[in-house]
Amino acid sequence: MHENEIYDKIFFLDKGFARMFYLDSNGNEINYRFTDSGNFFVDFQSFLTKKPSRFYWEVMHRAEVMIISYHGVQEIYKISESWNLFGRLMAEQVYLQLNERVEILLFMQPEERYLYMLKNYPNIISQIPQLHIATYFGMKPETLSRIRRRLSKY
Repeated sequence: MHENEIYDKIFFLDKGFARMFYLDSNGNEINYRFTDSGNFFVDFQSFLTKKPSRFYWEVMHRAEVMIISYHGVQEIYKISESWNLFGRLMAEQVYLQLNERVEILLFMQPEERYLYMLKNYPNIISQIPQLHIATYFGMKPETLSRIRRRLSKY
């Protein structure tokens, strides 16, 4: 998936790992979100508003993905109370994930960000290159290296 595309599908990652990122004004990739097996991924803003996304999605490992179109989702919601509830719960989960990211960046120091991810998302830390982790935390890879080196001494 690319920037300026309208995300009119929801993806379920049955197997694999994916990242959501954008390009800053210098063309650097800045990671915004990571998704692993058993999770949905989509740019909900683009999906709901039909406006072009500012983000890219990239599958980082061999993956198996199920795809549901916007119209398919709406039809499922119409015919099934359970799926309608599931859709609401999924939207709530996406909100919580995005809010968590904002709070990590606003209220935690760089070392705290890394420790938080290590504790709560060890599978992410173990599956992706340090460069991607660093940009997710809003820091340079060298800074993350120093943090990891300092923590390894304990």
